[in-house]
Amino acid sequence: MNDLESIRKEIDKVDKEIITLFEKRMDLVKYVVDYKIKNNMKVLDSSRENLIIEKNKNLLQNKEYSQYLEDFFKSLMDISKDIQEKILKENINE
Repeated sequence: MNDLESIRKEIDKVDKEIITLFEKRMDLVKYVVDYKIKNNMKVLDSSRENLIIEKNKNLLQNKEYSQYLEDFFKSLMDISKDIQEKILKENINE
C-alpha cells in the first residue's frame, strides 16, 4: 500500500468498525451501571481496570504498541466511567 489515498480509505474502514464497536461497548456499559446501581456498587473498580489493560496488552501482536494500547484503554474506561457516573447521578435525582 504505497498510495496515500488507498491507505486513508483503509483507515476510514477501520474507523467505521471502531465506531460500531465503541457504540456496542458503551451500550454494554449502561448494563454494567444498571447492575451496579441495583447491587449498590461503586463505579470505579481499579483492579478490574488493571486486569483489562494487562489482558488486552497481552493480546497485542506488535508489542511496540503496548503503551499506546494502555493509554487507549485508560481513555476508553474513563469515558465508560463518565457515562456510568452520569447515569448514576440521574438515578439519584429521580
